[in-house]
Amino acid sequence: MFKNIDGVISFNTQAFALANPCVWSTCEGLPAEERNYTISCCNLQVPLNYAKSNQSLIRISMVRFSPPNPNNNTLFLLNGGPGEAGLGAIGVVGQLIPAEYGITLIAPDHRGTGFSSPLGCDDHNSQIVTMDCITYLTNRWTIEGLNQFSTTSAAHDLSIQIQASQSTGRIAILALSYGTYWLNRFLDIYPNLAQAAVMDSPLNLLLHGFTMYNIRAASVALQFLSYCHYQIECIQYFPNDSPAIMLNKILQEIDSNKQKCTNTFLTKYNLTSSIIKKTFFRMFQSAGYHYDRTVIPAVIFRLNRCNQEDVATLDFFFNAQDLSPTSSNETSPSDANGLVLDSDALFNNIAFSELWLEFNQSEVDQQTLNTWQNATIIAPDLRSDFVALRQAWPKYPLDEYRYHLANSSVLMIAGQLDGATPLDFASHLASITGKIRTLYSIPLSGHIIQSFITATGYTCPLHLILSWAFPALFPSEWNDPACIRDLPTTIDFVGATVMGQMSSMKLLNVSLPFGSTNTSQPGNIAPSHDSASLFISSLCLTYISRFFLDIQ
Repeated sequence: MFKNIDGVISFNTQAFALANPCVWSTCEGLPAEERNYTISCCNLQVPLNYAKSNQSLIRISMVRFSPPNPNNNTLFLLNGGPGEAGLGAIGVVGQLIPAEYGITLIAPDHRGTGFSSPLGCDDHNSQIVTMDCITYLTNRWTIEGLNQFSTTSAAHDLSIQIQASQSTGRIAILALSYGTYWLNRFLDIYPNLAQAAVMDSPLNLLLHGFTMYNIRAASVALQFLSYCHYQIECIQYFPNDSPAIMLNKILQEIDSNKQKCTNTFLTKYNLTSSIIKKTFFRMFQSAGYHYDRTVIPAVIFRLNRCNQEDVATLDFFFNAQDLSPTSSNETSPSDANGLVLDSDALFNNIAFSELWLEFNQSEVDQQTLNTWQNATIIAPDLRSDFVALRQAWPKYPLDEYRYHLANSSVLMIAGQLDGATPLDFASHLASITGKIRTLYSIPLSGHIIQSFITATGYTCPLHLILSWAFPALFPSEWNDPACIRDLPTTIDFVGATVMGQMSSMKLLNVSLPFGSTNTSQPGNIAPSHDSASLFISSLCLTYISRFFLDIQ
């Protein structure tokens, strides 16, 4: 299979893969088995620059979960970020798909992360992205070399990884978040290597731009808070101001040093409006925290009221949060050849080069970003040097594939309350690709539907995904989207269900989020789901905490 690489040299990825097949072996630092899967790894040496394939080579890697009785069905998993290792995806999905199904799971590491040649800010792969990091990267790789850590290069890598894996039978690909953008690029260039494709939380390549990320995520957070209005038991605690208005006032009081609770009783946490915004965003954003986010209105209410019981509850809440000054771009380094679970250097290289602006968007300066940020009440942090860092970054030019939609049949599955890849963006994609793409929306889910499944135990989305990927392997009724109507469409903010009370006890040390500390034990409550799913949720959330890093 020959493909034009940057319009310069034709590179035969098929011949290269056949000449360099995978030698699967044990993975350094990983167990040999997990949940009846045998774990192995493959490292391949590929050209750093496919247009100059006779020069430098880099390592690209894959992690494989092999079932005891494979049935010639292989599911490749593309993780998000950009910059997240494949291990995060396979760690979650490996729990959702029992080894008894016979499906082999393979998670390629994007070049620059995981066991692939890492992109880091020093010789120990630190991810503290500063101007010094730019200097190190350009000295280590040269600007031309750094430019090869792109989505298009990763698409060529994936072509080699699939063909070198020696997988037989049906091949399907499940991509998460940025992985869906990577998958679209791969399908655009190599449309015939996979028989099925699924996009979980699809990134709209026309409308997505990181300049708009925070403000768009904040708008979805407002939708989330509005669900308190639909629950009489919740809105009764906000007779004058809605949760959003009350939170906005609290943030303004914090900024003016007039907030009673934070100034008088919670001083040890050094709470700022940015910390409050970031804390709530982290809880609201990922579908893995589907139940934890339900305490947010109660925390807002207690910050505003601030009586003795509120102070005790809030102290418990903020003590449980990670409020250290270390930010997400200061992740722990590894040794030069070890596993990099999350490469912020790679994130910035791709985000600054090809995901900074949406289609036809004008440039945005730091003042505009700051203005947008100040208008949010729930949002991730915004670096004060974000634009300056982007201006200094040696960006690679956009290629012909940047805004091109692959002409392949794809299942897209999106969360209704996804702040990272909003549902309206997925709907836009579906409206212009309706002949070849199918979109299912999961009510109330946040980012990454796989995490929603692990957190809630509801299997409908998993059945839709697996029946699309491997229709001959599963019952025909699994592909019926009517199961979506059985998913919850209301949010329990007051502890009316088992999971609501469990989350309240975990985060607030009271069983009822708005309740008294004297009622700390669960009472007569409605079950949110069957007991088996609660056990599954507990196990999967533990695994997510180990492998699923915060979304950028």
